[in-house]
Amino acid sequence: MAYAARGLGIAQKWDFYDELLERGRISWKEALDSLYKLLRGKRLGDVLREVSKVEVIGNVRETVVKLQGHGLGVVLLTDNPDFICSYLVERFLFNGFIASKVPVKNGVIDGEVQSLPEKLEGLRKYCNWLSVPLKKCVHVGDWVNDVPVFKAVGYSVALNSKTERVKAAASHAIETDDLMDVYRHLSSLP
Repeated sequence: MAYAARGLGIAQKWDFYDELLERGRISWKEALDSLYKLLRGKRLGDVLREVSKVEVIGNVRETVVKLQGHGLGVVLLTDNPDFICSYLVERFLFNGFIASKVPVKNGVIDGEVQSLPEKLEGLRKYCNWLSVPLKKCVHVGDWVNDVPVFKAVGYSVALNSKTERVKAAASHAIETDDLMDVYRHLSSLP
């Protein structure tokens, strides 16, 4: 979203909240709530247009389809807004998503934000709903809010993480520009 913020004309304010977070002056929840409030009044089409310009890792769709071919559900777990996840589910064929709730009314972002700063909380609810034990899950992530999830699931992959703490918490760390490398790694496990 930070890249999309530039095209939406809110980069300066977005960077301000990011800086407050980096300095420890606000919590992750406060940062997400503040960042997503910056989107209020923006047209959904404009936001999605900017999001679609953001470069993503290679072979996302192909990896999702390969995993699904093994009978696995592939769910997007993110603190990003749910409307972005809807777009990503359609684009990459994820089975679903767990995300922050940012309301859209009549094509305009508006309403009370329900951010998801704790990914593990969202995953627990989702797994309870589907009666799937957390230890049967694999999680791929790159940031510090993925660490609690790494510790709770059966297997975890730190993907292109710049943070040693994240890499150390994961079952495996990988640097790649091709998500199929994660699939190949998972396929090699006993």
